[in-house]
This record gives sequence, C-alpha cells and structure tokens, in this order.
Amino acid sequence: MSETGEVFRAMNQAMKERKAALGMACPDCAVKLPKAQPKVLLPGQKCWCGYRDPRPNQSHEFWEHQGEKG
Repeated sequence: MSETGEVFRAMNQAMKERKAALGMACPDCAVKLPKAQPKVLLPGQKCWCGYRDPRPNQSHEFWEHQGEKG
C-alpha cells in the first residue's frame, strides 16, 4: 500500500475517533427534520440549520491526549 493511502486512512480513522469522543447530535436538526439523522457537531462547529455548538473548542486537548488510554 502506498504511504499516501496509509496517511489518509489514518486521518479518517482519527476524525472518526474524534467525532465519537467529542461529537454531539444537533438539537435543532432533531426538531426541524425529525425523521432524518441529526448532524454530529464538534465543539464550536456550526450546523447547516443555523445552530452553533456553544461548547468551547477542545480539539487541542483531544490531540494532546490521543495516545493515552483510560
């Protein structure tokens, strides 16, 4: 496998882990489109429906402690 493919695969896996750890379902999506899946928002991210996640951006903490387990 090429090195570029491995890098992109690792980036995608890290983003999935970040969304699983820090993600929150948009509460406005659940109200406006009850049958659709709500968008998963990271802290500080804005949804298409206009809702902005009020949590402070914690991505630096996530990346600093990514290798630590438990």
